[in-house]
Amino acid sequence: MLRKPLVFATMIGIATMLAAASTDMVSRAFKLEHASVSEASAAIQPMLSEAGSLTLQPKLSRIVVQDQPEIIDRVTELIENLDHIPGLYSVQVELLEGTDPMPFGTRDEIKAEERLRKMFKVDAFRRLGNSTIEGQLGNRAQADLGKDFRVSFSPQPSEPSGNSPWGSVEPSHRISLRPLVLERMETSSDGELTTREILRTNVLISQKQTVYIGAGNSEDSGHVLVLIVHAMETGSR
Repeated sequence: MLRKPLVFATMIGIATMLAAASTDMVSRAFKLEHASVSEASAAIQPMLSEAGSLTLQPKLSRIVVQDQPEIIDRVTELIENLDHIPGLYSVQVELLEGTDPMPFGTRDEIKAEERLRKMFKVDAFRRLGNSTIEGQLGNRAQADLGKDFRVSFSPQPSEPSGNSPWGSVEPSHRISLRPLVLERMETSSDGELTTREILRTNVLISQKQTVYIGAGNSEDSGHVLVLIVHAMETGSR
């Protein structure tokens, strides 16, 4: 005889819990100014609870998130980090040719640092070309280095730190040049200009940092190409 009241009480308890859970759910619409809906939704999805949901409106550049208040707060912080004007960058790129001993005897000879000589095991260097490349993150760029070489890369913001909460992007002055490609420009016997790739790599670099990259070592260990990449300080990202 006591079973019915017990079952009835249990049903009331479950209903009360469900009602409480439903009242904890809130919705918020986010209007994106710079980030794409697909980019933002991919970042938000892993943060949602089992009961959370997304409504995507690509034509309106809007996302509606429904979830618990604390999740909505985290999503709000994530959106604030993602949805910003793409930053600017400024990178100096220099290409050196190193050899041992030095056969050049030209005005392009440079006085190399001891560190550079030890790193590449040659005693003398000359400058083949250099360029300062500036622009907006996300836009692929290229520049000639002298008359025989060309460098190109796609500058991107650094990836989110694994230590940051909820995978959100932490403030950083690092950029990723991926891929960075160095090509040699050559003229064929019939006068046609062609390019030959001699280096392809990814570079992660901070402002005011310099990276040295060995590019296209020949079979002769006494000869080397060195690409020097220096990220200059900019007004900000």
